[in-house]
Amino acid sequence: MRIYEVAKLLNISNKELLEILERHGMQAKSHMSTISQDDLDKLNVILKEKKQTPSKIAKDDTKPKRENQIEKSSQKVEKVEKIIEKKELKREPEDISRPAAQPPEFIVKPMTLGEIAEKINKPVSELIVSLLKQGVVCTKNQLLSEKLVEQLATSYGFSISYPKKEKEETKIAVIEQEEGFTERLPIVVVLGHVDHGKTTLLDFIRKTKVALKEKGGITQHLGAYEAETPQGNVICIDTPGHEAFSNIRGRGVKVADLAIIVVAADDSVMPQTVEAIKKAQDANIPIIVAINKMDKVDSSRLEVIRTDLARYNVLVEEWGGDVIAVPISAKTGDGVDRLLEMVVLQSQLMDLKADLERPASGFVLESRLEKGLGPVATIICQHGILHIGDYFAAGYSIGKATSIIDSYGKRIKKVGPSIPVQIAGFSELPHAGDFFEVISQEKYRKLKNSKDARVAYQAKYIVSDQAIKLIVKTDNSSSQEALLTSLNKLSSKMKKEIYIVHSGIGDITESDVVLATNTGAMIVGLHIKIESNAIQIAQKNIVRIMLFDIIYKLLEHIESIIKAEEPVKMVSKKIGEAVIRKVFQIKNIGVIAGAYVKDGRFAREGRIIAWRGKEKIGEGPIKSLEREKRSVKEVHAGFECAFLVEGIDDWQVDDRAECYINVPESK
Repeated sequence: MRIYEVAKLLNISNKELLEILERHGMQAKSHMSTISQDDLDKLNVILKEKKQTPSKIAKDDTKPKRENQIEKSSQKVEKVEKIIEKKELKREPEDISRPAAQPPEFIVKPMTLGEIAEKINKPVSELIVSLLKQGVVCTKNQLLSEKLVEQLATSYGFSISYPKKEKEETKIAVIEQEEGFTERLPIVVVLGHVDHGKTTLLDFIRKTKVALKEKGGITQHLGAYEAETPQGNVICIDTPGHEAFSNIRGRGVKVADLAIIVVAADDSVMPQTVEAIKKAQDANIPIIVAINKMDKVDSSRLEVIRTDLARYNVLVEEWGGDVIAVPISAKTGDGVDRLLEMVVLQSQLMDLKADLERPASGFVLESRLEKGLGPVATIICQHGILHIGDYFAAGYSIGKATSIIDSYGKRIKKVGPSIPVQIAGFSELPHAGDFFEVISQEKYRKLKNSKDARVAYQAKYIVSDQAIKLIVKTDNSSSQEALLTSLNKLSSKMKKEIYIVHSGIGDITESDVVLATNTGAMIVGLHIKIESNAIQIAQKNIVRIMLFDIIYKLLEHIESIIKAEEPVKMVSKKIGEAVIRKVFQIKNIGVIAGAYVKDGRFAREGRIIAWRGKEKIGEGPIKSLEREKRSVKEVHAGFECAFLVEGIDDWQVDDRAECYINVPESK
């Protein structure tokens, strides 16, 4: 048996059991270690001596199967009897007058129309029609208020109940208080290569269709979600797998306690998988490998994955290492419960604690502009409790918390460690990755009036006409950072430089278009829109605006523009050859060569190289080309012509003339 299975039977923590084993000289590395039959027998003796009455966990192979079952049944009966004696189980007197069937109960809380339809087992279209009759227009993924949820549930015959409110509406992951420190929920970062199933895994856990909301099937923002699981709540940080988002993944690792690295069984270890492993190892956080897409491959594929992981110092338990690897299918859900159980067990061994007495502090995960709220940011606190009205500083930005919204879209008054929330009240957009801390009102006032406060971004005006000039607008700071980093890499490998005239967050405005007009720049936008007045000015001033939903599509487009504007390399190509048959000396014009075209053609835009035997006698461009006393553009093989060449006057009969033109170099 494994340690965690024994601990579960004894109803004690893994840590407690490991300490008992260590004190009595029994070796066990972690909760995943196995315990031998001899050690199980010793453990039973030790616990009996301490007058602890655990279930008998040592399995006696000699005892008949029926006898084992009787023993287990009697243990269950004894347990129930003890509960009854302690009056922990209260039985109500049977009421004959009470109806046999009670209406189903519905817990009222804000939820999407799709979630309501699933709970009451009705089609979404029926609920949409029902709401329309009440004058409410709603879509499947729209979040409904508690009042509307209550109306719908009541209309379908459900009895209403409300979830228990948290004390003082505080969102705090408190599990156990000890000496001023509080045990907190684990923060798990989910990493891996693009399209290996990271978001689909979180989608299955959280049941919010996160994957379906992403453009092009890839996650392009760092999102933090509180996932409710039977094993306990876990804070999951989802990260994009595209190579452009390397820094974002790095920040996810920075705030996490452990990492789930998702590897697709049909693809194995890929470049971003290697990067994820390295980031987790550098941060010195435990790794759990989720081998995804097992529904698509044979189980023998597992050995290939384990071999590939071993190349990067990730040795799984099956090969004698200490890394847990769980085969799963994020699509069907197979193995996901075991994966979450391993996450919770691993976090228990880490003994995660937070100090609630000190001012709240943590990290900014991402930031963006939101209508009606201004600059907002997703943060995770590591210590302390953040309240509405607290003054704070994040990087060069300062502010006062005017609203706190949790990952379910609910407004709360305060939040504790490990819980991801969106807060508003920033003086300006903080950078993703900035350290966040609550400060006193006095310090806030000093920073607000300080000349050392953050200086607004100064646009970089470009004078070079050879560069590709861009104004970059994105929806949040994570996207901005990823895009600017990628454009910088693209610029370094291309022959034409990319200059960023200005970068900002939010929709494209009139001032962006005016700046583009004055600097000759193009405007590119990622996950944003154009304001209506800006469209009119852009059309009037012929400003080029390009909007994209996927970052690599934007980069490919910019690359194609650069290649199209690169100067074309020309090479000289021989297109024809002629023999001189007659020479004419014309006053005030020059020497004209009469020739017969033997091969190819002679073109008026061509250049002539003249040969006498093997000796080159000169070269120069054709000034005029005639056939039958008429000026022509070209003369083909088999015909006679006359031409005047600049720089060649010494023509003789039987001289050879070769015609060349410049053409683009073939790649």
